[in-house]
Amino acid sequence: MNREDFINPTCDRTVDAARFLSFLDLTPILAVLEGFYCEQWRHRHPPEAMLRLLALYKLKRFRFLTELWGLLDDETLRLLGFKWKPSYKTVWHWLNKRLRPEGLEILHAALMGAINEALKAQGVQMGWKVAGDASPIQAMSRDSEARYNGYYKMVCFLVHKLTCCTTNLTLSWFVTLGNVDEAPLMAPLLVKAMVLGMMPEEACLDNGYASPRNYALLGLTTIKPRIGFRKNAKPNWRGKPKTLRLRFRKMVKAGVLTVDRLQQLGLNPNPDENSIDEILSGLTIAGQHEYVGAYYRNISLSEFCQDKRGWVKLYVSMRNVVEGSNGHQKDWLDLDNLRVKGLQKARLHTALSMLNEAMVALSRVMKIIFE
Repeated sequence: MNREDFINPTCDRTVDAARFLSFLDLTPILAVLEGFYCEQWRHRHPPEAMLRLLALYKLKRFRFLTELWGLLDDETLRLLGFKWKPSYKTVWHWLNKRLRPEGLEILHAALMGAINEALKAQGVQMGWKVAGDASPIQAMSRDSEARYNGYYKMVCFLVHKLTCCTTNLTLSWFVTLGNVDEAPLMAPLLVKAMVLGMMPEEACLDNGYASPRNYALLGLTTIKPRIGFRKNAKPNWRGKPKTLRLRFRKMVKAGVLTVDRLQQLGLNPNPDENSIDEILSGLTIAGQHEYVGAYYRNISLSEFCQDKRGWVKLYVSMRNVVEGSNGHQKDWLDLDNLRVKGLQKARLHTALSMLNEAMVALSRVMKIIFE
């Protein structure tokens, strides 16, 4: 399956959005949907229909729920799975009170799990190569919660996300103020993806993520880092094996690494009696992330210097995936069209876009499987 199969949510022939959604089988996540109600009998309208309704809201690129509610004629309601038209208050409450951004993320995770299982049956491994990036969504004027970003030169919120390089689908994301540093969010993005069952083997990120802690995390979890280097980058003295052993010895003398603790971990207090991997483990326990991260950065820099053309080719290929995903979400999923104020509303807006992407992808995956 090609990545392009997931990029464009439209078909070769134009199909009405409601009709397209009528083919979407939400059975794999029905239990999750019903979990938003205390008892099953409490929902007057089918939860599957209500979720299709939210997808229609994004596919039609409506700015307000009133536009969506006014569209609901008998044929549209039938295609979405309704027996009768929900009130505007019901639709608003379903989105803003019952689901909210947190509920939309739960549903997104369930959809991604269903997509992953379906792709596994087709021999497609999802999430083994990932790319991370932060993309701005411009805030409305006089939004007191938004912040100015000097790089993008705008008052905005930032969408930090991790993208699968095989399917171009978003695995995890966070929405923050526009002046938040992206580096500390790499670990939470990876953890959220791993909760979905994705176990990345390689991660591509720009230089904004090049912190020692991130290099340490990727190296210790055996995820190959492909983080961009600045021009004329040089090896870090902290990452040299001799320096690491000296630092280990200092941690032992300072009592940060006690003999008893080291013995419990199977490590020798004498650094010369440990392998470099054992030294790195000890320094990680001692909180020496700058040294551990410098070691893994040096390894990556060495690989870069040995084969610059091959390294850059792979890096650019993976970067193009996440940048293309950003453009796709802004063009097709209306991600950049933020018409509300406040961080919570920006999170809701973003979660709706990501949910819609996953619903379209699930529909396409099911179409491929059953054809």
